[in-house]
Amino acid sequence: MAHRPFAPREPPEPPRTWWRRFLDFMDLSSPESVKGLGLVLVLLVIGFGPLLLLAVLDVSGTARKALVALGPVSICLGFAGLVLVCGYRYGELLKWSRRQTWMLAMLFVGLGLLGGLGLWFSES
Repeated sequence: MAHRPFAPREPPEPPRTWWRRFLDFMDLSSPESVKGLGLVLVLLVIGFGPLLLLAVLDVSGTARKALVALGPVSICLGFAGLVLVCGYRYGELLKWSRRQTWMLAMLFVGLGLLGGLGLWFSES
């Protein structure tokens, strides 16, 4: 195909901002990826909520024991939820069976419960 010197050109794209370049680099420019990022951020806020409350509030006794014990429980439950969501959405791509997805989620639940119980009984 010959080059046509007088062919209409498309207007140049405006320069992209550093934020748009960062989102493209992190592959976060599609609505689906933004939903995934939102899910991860919500799970992190829920997971680390008890530890944040423990840092902000001046509590003692049973309330302190509960917040200390809820730290690993909520974090691991958040990870279990994330594993379940990712396993059901992308299990085929990840080559995960439903059984593997549930076993990994139950592993996180078990770790969280054991960690929470250990901290509950070790907190004086």
